[in-house]
Amino acid sequence: MHADQSRLNKPCDYLLPAKAHRLLPVPDWADLTPSNLRYTLEVQVSSIVGDGLQLQAAAAFYFRTVHTWFPIISESCYNLQLSNVRVQTGSAPSDLSLLTLCMALVCKGPVGGELPLSTRSMYASLKSFVALLEAMGTNSLEMLQGRLLLTVFEIGHAMYPSAYISTAANIRAAVSLGINAAYEDLRKVFRDPQKVEEARQTWRGIVITDRSDLAPKDAHQMVFVLNQDPVDSEDWAKVEVDSFTRLAHASQLLDRVLVHIHTTQSHPLFNSVEAVQILKSLTSFLMTFQSGDSNPPHPLSDSALALCRSAMLETLEVGSHMTIPDNEYCIRTSLNILKSLVHEIGRGGGISPPVEMMTLSVFLPHCIYKAAMVCLGDARVSGWVDPEPSIRPLKDLLGCLGMRWVAASTWRTLQTMNYTNPDRTLLGKSRDLTGDM
Repeated sequence: MHADQSRLNKPCDYLLPAKAHRLLPVPDWADLTPSNLRYTLEVQVSSIVGDGLQLQAAAAFYFRTVHTWFPIISESCYNLQLSNVRVQTGSAPSDLSLLTLCMALVCKGPVGGELPLSTRSMYASLKSFVALLEAMGTNSLEMLQGRLLLTVFEIGHAMYPSAYISTAANIRAAVSLGINAAYEDLRKVFRDPQKVEEARQTWRGIVITDRSDLAPKDAHQMVFVLNQDPVDSEDWAKVEVDSFTRLAHASQLLDRVLVHIHTTQSHPLFNSVEAVQILKSLTSFLMTFQSGDSNPPHPLSDSALALCRSAMLETLEVGSHMTIPDNEYCIRTSLNILKSLVHEIGRGGGISPPVEMMTLSVFLPHCIYKAAMVCLGDARVSGWVDPEPSIRPLKDLLGCLGMRWVAASTWRTLQTMNYTNPDRTLLGKSRDLTGDM
């Protein structure tokens, strides 16, 4: 009886057959006609986004959220194109349908800290449609805008190396279209003045995403630049500019900082003159975000502010660790400003009003993560005490951002790992994943 019980109590192990492989469909070139692809994309829009009022509601949601911090699409031009499709042709062009789907995709967020399978499937399908349209020779402003929104989606949800590769492809596609030209030359490419401005904004968006993507290690390599920035940093307090222009300028400052840091790390001679010039430009630009009261601006309130703070944190961290003969004062000053900025970012999140979740941009998480990592990695910043109280508000901010973008949750996890395991090797691994932050 005992033997039987012993035998019966043993777990039963069955070797289940491996999941059978499924042959994925391979498109037949004979079927890849413009009309078939146009019809397929139209069906995708109808099934995923909807028709009529549903489509209008989805577009309105995009312009109320993503468009507020990344205005690359003219709302009036887009709505006019949709209206023309309904009234005149009855069939949307492939590039317009692709753009509509990409607008819907970038508005989708994680559930429980992860992207749902349906969202991932939609993303994979859109990448495939981009490749098919490209293979058929399609390259238009609408298609480029769709590609750029896909890149934003990849950056926001930590999809690497896809995001880095997509950014480079966007630059090539834009140059092929000629939208990297000067404003006067754009009017020769696009007859409609609204399209000229839309192309200009799209090129700015491409440059901003390239300059501000800090995640892949040693992946930052800007090839093309904006033709002209409107004003120098010292003049920002004297002029009124839109938020996207400020974001473009902040990304330019960050690009300048990263080039300076790379040069400093590659050569033993520290260029103190250039470092001072960079800090002067950053300080001047940061001052324009002050509201006039004693409260610091909210860390989630402005993408340009976030990029500028990232640039400042990167610069000060390098400067505070440089060995400069007879210049201890500059090193101490860098450290004091660094400590003050880390404290300001954390304090701003605790006292400022909350920001609507779906309006949070992909450019916000890095400066918060960087501030936390500086506090964790340098005991001088934390005051040689337990850094947990100092970084708690920063962790809370990353947790809030993680409800919109998976990348913020990824960085928050890496930061937590470094706190619970102070092994410097682990810190090095996190920097490999997040780009020497």
